[in-house]
Amino acid sequence: MKKIPKFKTDEEAARFWETHSFEEYHKDTKEAELKFVKKPKKTIALRLDPDDIKSVETIAQRKGLSYTSLLRMWIKEHLAKETRYPA
Repeated sequence: MKKIPKFKTDEEAARFWETHSFEEYHKDTKEAELKFVKKPKKTIALRLDPDDIKSVETIAQRKGLSYTSLLRMWIKEHLAKETRYPA
């Protein structure tokens, strides 16, 4: 069984794996435990014009998203922009 070498940089590791097969080294690995924690969301109510909702639904459908996901995305984008360049 071959041992995976220690790499000083990500570039060094990338060059190594471009020319070596993981098949030869898989026994030198161990299973990793990953946890993904979703931040809790708070529900709010917004009063929107029905025509605006229809427009958002149409755009969201075209993008393959739910309209609520699209609205959250737009809010996050606008908040990031406003935070970078406050008025």
